Amino acid sequence: MSDNSNRPDPGQEKDYDLEFREGRDISDRFSTPQKVLIGLQHTMAMLGATVLVPVITGLNVSATLFAVGVGTLIFHFFTKGRVPGFLGSSFAFIAPLLIAAETLSLQHAQAGIIGAGVVYVLVGLLVQWIGPERVAKVFPPIVTGPVIMVIGLGLAPVAMGMSGDHWGVAVLTLLAAVGITMFGKGIIKVVPILGGLVIGYIAAALLGLVDFSGIAQAPFIGLPGFTLPRFSPQVLLIVTPAAIVSVIEHIGDILAIGNTIDRDMKTDPGIAPTLYGGGVATIISGLLGGPSLTTYGENIGVLAITRVHATFVVSMGAIWAIVMAFIPKVEALIQSIPGPVIGGVSILLYGMIAAVGIRTLIEGKVSLIKPRNLIIASVILVIGVGGVAFTVVEGLELSAMVLAAVTGIILNQVLPQEV
Repeated sequence: MSDNSNRPDPGQEKDYDLEFREGRDISDRFSTPQKVLIGLQHTMAMLGATVLVPVITGLNVSATLFAVGVGTLIFHFFTKGRVPGFLGSSFAFIAPLLIAAETLSLQHAQAGIIGAGVVYVLVGLLVQWIGPERVAKVFPPIVTGPVIMVIGLGLAPVAMGMSGDHWGVAVLTLLAAVGITMFGKGIIKVVPILGGLVIGYIAAALLGLVDFSGIAQAPFIGLPGFTLPRFSPQVLLIVTPAAIVSVIEHIGDILAIGNTIDRDMKTDPGIAPTLYGGGVATIISGLLGGPSLTTYGENIGVLAITRVHATFVVSMGAIWAIVMAFIPKVEALIQSIPGPVIGGVSILLYGMIAAVGIRTLIEGKVSLIKPRNLIIASVILVIGVGGVAFTVVEGLELSAMVLAAVTGIILNQVLPQEV
């Protein structure tokens, strides 16, 4: 990915602000060193959720950071740099991983993660076979718009839960990010998430909410805790089916990225390459001891807020994650970020995702006067935000977001167009 951009001179500041307000990509306004720094906030945006999965399941945190970094670069390779997505830990696999670990071991669960990556690739082959036109018919704006809204609104309780431990710090972090977005200049304007996290962390530290003991005890340099997989048909059947959930989430996120950066992902580069990239990345992650990977909504929020859509920037975020995997003190520092700080920036990020869904409906010229469209949108939103999950078999649970997407797809196919 080449990068020949330069920072604007003072005489171009007015044009820069105009481009930002109009929602245009302003990536070319920054030099390569600046883009490397901007990429760091993509790393920070995904950290809270990505680290939470290994903390809950017992997977190694440093191996997870390495896996998401390498996996994101693999994803960018398969999509030829056309999709500025960041891969992180999939929550759909938490329950299966816990069951697999209890049944045999986490190393056996790694084989199930590898199997999930294979499912990604197989679905990609199917999507490539049926063609982008049929994919577009399955995911028109009346379906994708509300589903994207659900992705953001469904995460709202997570942001509220983290913020609730200390609302003062959460609100300060949120206001800092908003203030930087609205009133910042130059490169400062496009690092609101990173800036908000720094200000929120300092405030939390002053209030005694940060535990520094882990940072002091951690060494400066160390290898990630890689582990090799062990294969068991029993555990494969427990873990691998969760890929069905992740694939649907993946497609929804890819379409959300497309609507955020104003590009039709169904044709450029196509849904199939994104599935290949996600699948191969997940296979590599499973081989190293990392989680199943999926595109992250938090980073879609970063794209929407900053207007910096260059895949190069997201790739730099992935490299930051890889570097952090070899620095235990950084890992400890990340784990010391209080929940209210992460919650504060998450309020903004998750809300931005929901706003992209509204934009999808508007730009798709979806008429909500038609009863048919009202029904589809209403059902998707209520099921998705309602939080009702459906257990298919033990260890395989369809999340509310997936149920909402599947229901919307079915309704769009069976309800008559003329109504």
